[in-house]
Amino acid sequence: MSVEGSMASEVTDDVPPPLELGRAAGAPLYAQIRDALRHQIDSHSLPPGAPLPTEEALQARYGVSRSVVRQALGDLADLGLIVRQRGRGSVVAPRPEHRRRADRAGGLRQQVEASGHHLRTEIVELAVDEAPSAAAAALGVTDTWRLERIRRVEDEPLVFMRTWLPRELFPHLSAEDLDGGSLHDWMRARGVEPQGGPRQLQAVPADEAVAAHLDLGVGVPVLLLQGVTRDEYGRGLEWFTAWHRPDTVFDVDAHVRPRSPGAGGGEELGRVRELVQELALLLGTQSPQA
Repeated sequence: MSVEGSMASEVTDDVPPPLELGRAAGAPLYAQIRDALRHQIDSHSLPPGAPLPTEEALQARYGVSRSVVRQALGDLADLGLIVRQRGRGSVVAPRPEHRRRADRAGGLRQQVEASGHHLRTEIVELAVDEAPSAAAAALGVTDTWRLERIRRVEDEPLVFMRTWLPRELFPHLSAEDLDGGSLHDWMRARGVEPQGGPRQLQAVPADEAVAAHLDLGVGVPVLLLQGVTRDEYGRGLEWFTAWHRPDTVFDVDAHVRPRSPGAGGGEELGRVRELVQELALLLGTQSPQA
């Protein structure tokens, strides 16, 4: 085994999984290393605060010069993904957590701005489209608008949303109507009052479209919030799927269910019956003059 191969085997545990650098693929070597490390950061394989492999370890692992490694790390630092410390190496930069209520319909802007950040909405696409089966079942129609938006916090993508709205309720809709604003506020301005509805939250891998919109690697786990919003009459106003970056924290205000009247009643009822029987025995043993 060569000295270089020996060094590579010693640092295997400290670096990302093996990467075949495509020297003839057109992408610069530093960019390929940068993207491999970025995928590790986005997928939380390298969580915030974790040290990156040393420059020497990366050189040995990828078989490149130190200048190539430094250029890759410099790009990651410029993107705000790592912090370089003289004499101490590089660590993954802390990412701010964005919190929202899982049991609250809408109100993302208020929740984000309450934490001192600014939320911006970008319209990706608005088109007339046939609702998928789940949306059609929730809305009761197949003739819908398909609205795709990215919600950004300080220009960083936070959530990618795909929403279906019934055209019979909202026959006139344009991207200009919603650009930068709240969909629910737009509904209220047209005399429709959103009330809420059931939601589901689960972790799913990001597909190519979601990964591109959220600036993540394909397959990175994201949080999918899915559900329907209805008005006070029970009409379906929107059916949506919203993919959140993995640094989103959903808060839930949980309550313990109060004991029902019958809960634990078996033991209490049995004790009451015993007391009644004891009382009947006592009364039966007493003389009429007592």
